Amino acid sequence: MNRAERRRQKKAGIKVQKEPTLNLKVSDFDHMVSHAEKSAKERATAAAIHEIDRQILEHDEAYSLDIDAMVLWTLHVYLGFGKKRLERFYRDMLKEHIHMREVYEMDDTYPERYKLKELCNVDVEALNNEFKEVIHNV
Repeated sequence: MNRAERRRQKKAGIKVQKEPTLNLKVSDFDHMVSHAEKSAKERATAAAIHEIDRQILEHDEAYSLDIDAMVLWTLHVYLGFGKKRLERFYRDMLKEHIHMREVYEMDDTYPERYKLKELCNVDVEALNNEFKEVIHNV
């Protein structure tokens, strides 16, 4: 509202309240914009990371079921486990996995790999690589 409008309203008996004038330096404005951009980038990055983590967990659950099925199938074929023994083994395996995740409080999804290497000197990753190499050479 300009001065002429304020005078007209004052003559008409309308209470006029003058709005304060704000001065803003260009450098202050640039700082505000860059801070807003940085904040928006941080929020967008955090949201993207959250979504990626959610999708990883979703896929990990599906892969875990496939790996579990592969283990149970191998026990059935090579060791003759039937339904009852397979179910008992699977319950015990899941219980042990949950226990190890709680006890060792590792960021890794599967602390068993590290404990097998530490306690039994069984390096699952080395075995995996060895068997893959054998398969590719056949």
